[in-house]
Amino acid sequence: MPARLLIASSEESDMRYATGLDVPDPFIWMRLESAEHILVSKLEYSRVRREARRGVKVVLWDGVDLSGLRKAAGRKRNVADIAAAYLLSYNATEIVVPERFWAQHLETLREHGLRVRIASPFFEQRKVKRQDEIRHIKATGAVAKRALRRALEMLRDATIEWDDTLILDGERLTSERVREEIERVFVSHGCASGQTIVACGAQSAEPHNRGSGPLYAGVPIILDLFPRDTRTGYYFDMTRTVVKGTPSAQLKRMHATVRRAQQAALDAVAPGKARLAHDACAGVFARAGYATSEEEGFIHSTGHGLGLDIHEAPRLSEKSDERLEAGYVVTVEPGLYYKELGGVRIEDTVLVTKTGCVNLTNVPKTFVIP
Repeated sequence: MPARLLIASSEESDMRYATGLDVPDPFIWMRLESAEHILVSKLEYSRVRREARRGVKVVLWDGVDLSGLRKAAGRKRNVADIAAAYLLSYNATEIVVPERFWAQHLETLREHGLRVRIASPFFEQRKVKRQDEIRHIKATGAVAKRALRRALEMLRDATIEWDDTLILDGERLTSERVREEIERVFVSHGCASGQTIVACGAQSAEPHNRGSGPLYAGVPIILDLFPRDTRTGYYFDMTRTVVKGTPSAQLKRMHATVRRAQQAALDAVAPGKARLAHDACAGVFARAGYATSEEEGFIHSTGHGLGLDIHEAPRLSEKSDERLEAGYVVTVEPGLYYKELGGVRIEDTVLVTKTGCVNLTNVPKTFVIP
């Protein structure tokens, strides 16, 4: 069988999955003849030997003999040269690397006569989450829920000024201020994000607009939280849309429709075609008369896999040919977006079971905050 090779830091999710280690600089993992090998510098050698999984061979890469390698024309030796020398010492001739492999490393390996094949996904088994992975995702979710509660508290405590701006503790309440508080909760509980969305009014009509400036009453405020546990590396993802004060009848109807669409998708999440959940959402929106164009309406997929990456396979979209299986963790996040009204998105993270799904979010979907 061909050898399998990773060269990356633990920030790369495949490396984190393969080793379970938290190493900030690039190092080498490979599977040769059904055995796992990790090659590291002196900086990490002692710690990796102590923390590596049982049965993994940990090698100090300074001791790898490079003398048999072809001369590197016009460049310095790099970590891929070390990997190549080690592979060749085991008579490996063919290797498999992930899609997100550095081009420079790819060229180095080929320079030394190794045949390289790219595999996507690199670890097919990552789609089905182990029990420990599910626990990690739930733990990150508990932090996300805590941060959401804090954001909602700020909105409840805010007062509405004559110009519909929100005031908290004598100051204007802004997207930045709410996001900073959300991030503070993340950090104080061992998580990080930096990309939290607190988008108000017209900004909420752009799904990935992070939001900026004052928050206002009577218009949608999208709160999209997706923290990552800095110890385990696992993500959680959830979104709620709220209005402080009194929303228009149009916004009430839009939020109610998104809730119905999400419930239809949740009912459709089960082992089988992933696109069925998206089709269920799209059907609800179409029957309710919500049109979709290039910029408005239901302009994104219904969900995605989640784990060591915030976006993993499979995708719940109209073009998906993937299947859901028990043990997958996916998001269900339909939304409607119109420039004149703003946006409404509701997102839950769920675990696919043999007969349907279990909702890991279980946070109220209250729309109006008095």
